[in-house]
Amino acid sequence: MSNNKWIKELKIGSKPDEWEVKKLLNDFGINTPPGVLLKPDDLFKPDDLSPPFVVKVCDSKILHKSDIGGVRLKVGKNIHTVIDEMRSEFEGCNLLIEEMVPYSGIEFIIGALIDPTFGPALMVGAGGILTELYKDVNFRLIPFTVNEAHRMLRELTIADVLEGYRGSDMDISSLADLLVSVGDLVVELGDDFNQLDINPVVFCDNNWLALDGMAILNS
Repeated sequence: MSNNKWIKELKIGSKPDEWEVKKLLNDFGINTPPGVLLKPDDLFKPDDLSPPFVVKVCDSKILHKSDIGGVRLKVGKNIHTVIDEMRSEFEGCNLLIEEMVPYSGIEFIIGALIDPTFGPALMVGAGGILTELYKDVNFRLIPFTVNEAHRMLRELTIADVLEGYRGSDMDISSLADLLVSVGDLVVELGDDFNQLDINPVVFCDNNWLALDGMAILNS
């Protein structure tokens, strides 16, 4: 899918929802959990995914889903009940249902923005609940090389977890490649790009996965 086509297909032009953001990430080789989008009248077929599930409200106007009860974790046989409850609470909104992937180790955050002086820049650091606690992040101007991505990661305070600390098996090389892919995405979107936030990014089954994503485009 070309980026122009992706932008034209957005439900709300400058504010893609999580499903739309993840479609773009996948186009650039950035993996996300298996999932399906349910429109308000769609039925969920249990054979589509394997439990346990994560059920999220999927609406570009709702940026902080967890704060308002818009995320349900570890959903199993009660999936249809949870879907009914979410639809009642968030009437008219789509729902995103994904496989809840097992992972261990540090969560990462990857973001991109437009610096008013220097232009597009990428940020990586401790993600999830550690984002505000540690404020351990590094920035680079976009574009950059994979060697620069490696340096960026090794400068983090939490870099030890990427170097086998206490048996950690996270793959620093593929994470560096992922950073370059995010930079490529920003370059490809060009003047349409404004902001991107991927949090958390986790390591699961020898693969990095983006569990959530938010993007804002220039209108």
